[in-house]
Amino acid sequence: MAWFTAHSKDGKSADDVVLLREGFNWWALLFPLLWLAIKGMWIVLIIALAAQFLIWAIAEALGFGEAMRLIFSLAINLILGFEGNELLRWTYERRGFSEVGLVEARDIEEAEYLFFTEIGLPRTDAIEPPQTPQLPGMSRHWKSDEPDFIFPGFGRS
Repeated sequence: MAWFTAHSKDGKSADDVVLLREGFNWWALLFPLLWLAIKGMWIVLIIALAAQFLIWAIAEALGFGEAMRLIFSLAINLILGFEGNELLRWTYERRGFSEVGLVEARDIEEAEYLFFTEIGLPRTDAIEPPQTPQLPGMSRHWKSDEPDFIFPGFGRS
C-alpha cells in the first residue's frame, strides 16, 4: 500500500485535483531530465542541468575519468529518484495548489476512488460571507456629516 497526497487549487472542480504518490520515483531515476520536462518542472530542470554541467566541469578540471563522471551523474539521478515527488509537490505549491487530503491505496485508481468517495473536496459554495445590514435607500458608501462621539471632528467611515 502506498500513500497519495491530493492537491487542488481553491475554488476549482474535482477534475483539477492532482494525486501524487509518496516515496521513490522510478521515472525520475531512469529518465530524470525527460521526466522533469514532461512534468513542467522548469526550475528544477535548470538546477539539475546546472548541477550536471558543474559536476562535469569539476571532474574535467580535476582530471577524473569517465567512470567517475558517470558515477556523479548517477548520483544526481538517484537524488532525483528519492526527492522527485517532493520537488513535484513543491512545484504544484508554487502554482497555487494546496494539499487537501491524504489517501492510502494500492494504485492511483484506488486512491482516486477513495479520495472522492470518502474525503472529497471541501465545499466553498456552502459558506457565504456575512452581509452587512443596510437601511433602505442608503448606499454602502454613505458617510454621516455629524462627528463621531469618540473622535469629534472626524466623520464616520
